[in-house]
Amino acid sequence: MIEFKELKTNTFQFCLTGDSRNIDIFAATEKRNLEYSEILKNKKISGIFSSPPYVGLIDYHEQHAYAYDLFKLDRKDKLEIGPLFKGQGREAQESYVSGISDVLSNCKKFMRNDYNVFLVANDKFNLYPRIAEKSGMKIINQFRRPVLNRTEKDKGAYSEIIFHLKEVDN
Repeated sequence: MIEFKELKTNTFQFCLTGDSRNIDIFAATEKRNLEYSEILKNKKISGIFSSPPYVGLIDYHEQHAYAYDLFKLDRKDKLEIGPLFKGQGREAQESYVSGISDVLSNCKKFMRNDYNVFLVANDKFNLYPRIAEKSGMKIINQFRRPVLNRTEKDKGAYSEIIFHLKEVDN
């Protein structure tokens, strides 16, 4: 706890809810905080660090059902990218590639030219090279990390890759 207090900075934070494939981050921010919105529009976003859903592995809406109830948010299960109910077949993989690519393409509108994107993925279907290409990005580095301690029923170890993506040079 003491270490956290030493590292914590006085930053402004809030959460936007919406479909990441098409949310207008600037407009949504403007509705919440005009001053911050102006800073964001001028400086833009420098990067993203995220762990997108995995193809057909988890029903994320159900896993986080408590949050929908707690915050009184409408569930939008049909909009979920890579849901468990679609499985892991070819059609599910293609839908996943389109969904994640759409998210990245949308986010690029709000990011600086020299942005960095880091995505944690269990890419057992080797989809991220296609996702990067379809998004106009390139994978410049990959960091592999073992996942040894899991909370799901399947306790088998596996590895994840942290993909570092940047804009394709024009």
